[in-house]
Amino acid sequence: MELNELLGIGDFMLVEESYASQKWLWKTLEFLRKIKVEDVVEVIRIFDERKERIGIAVYDKDLGFWLIFTDVIADSRSKEEFEALASVIKCNEEREREVEVEREKFREGVIEFHSVGLVNRLFCDCDLKEEGFYPRERTEALKNVLGEFLREKGIDIGISENKKTLEIGCGNGGGTIALHESNIFPVTIDINKCEICKGLEEGVLEPKKSIVLDCSALSPFFGKEFDAVFGFMVGKIDPFNRFEWERVLREAHKVLKSKGKVLFTVSSEEEAIMVKEILTDKFEGEIRENKEGDGYIDQWVYIGELRD
Repeated sequence: MELNELLGIGDFMLVEESYASQKWLWKTLEFLRKIKVEDVVEVIRIFDERKERIGIAVYDKDLGFWLIFTDVIADSRSKEEFEALASVIKCNEEREREVEVEREKFREGVIEFHSVGLVNRLFCDCDLKEEGFYPRERTEALKNVLGEFLREKGIDIGISENKKTLEIGCGNGGGTIALHESNIFPVTIDINKCEICKGLEEGVLEPKKSIVLDCSALSPFFGKEFDAVFGFMVGKIDPFNRFEWERVLREAHKVLKSKGKVLFTVSSEEEAIMVKEILTDKFEGEIRENKEGDGYIDQWVYIGELRD
């Protein structure tokens, strides 16, 4: 995996059970408090390209493998305690070394570890035996919608090479296929870990880019780093649950770069109108019918651009 290669180590573990829990480091800090000097065989201090420490790896004598601890996405309070605890972990000087890595590559490695942990049922106990269902007709229809979106907004079709994108509510990757076939490789987010797990098992979702996360809480985990946010069939929106979807949709502008774009699909014109109303203060947007839709799936489209 990515972390093996970056650090030049063998078998390893991260103690947190999800990418989201890396924000608060409950298990990490608890474990660091209990580490005994006599159990530490080797230590790797991990720094990013800005010479900022983002983690420490410890080879535990009794466990017989590496433990990687990181505060790469931690909040300020957790980060402060992490730094204090990590700084006192020592071993024989000849068995200590420093490694410099790209922060983004390291973060991808953390995401990948948790993705592989899902598939291996380390963090997920679901029993999904049914084969994934990915209708080809939907994929082709979405690719046409995406192609039109990219042309109208003047986005280079090679978006994967120089743009960073996010897909919310990815589920098992039904819409992600259309993105990949349009040369767009987003970070994919969904709160349902079994759906993410299924998409990973089917080879539709990418381990280094798939995260189990509440889509109404994107901004604590991401900065203004994305050029576009996508969401296909983001959910059934009605007057009774509108507030819940407002919390999700209003996160988009918080993680978009200047002039960032959004594309959301829903099943009805009424839902599309609600999406436009929810986003009108932050986005210049329009709705249109997807005439290639099947009468329900992705039938209406909202396209918006972040206001200055």
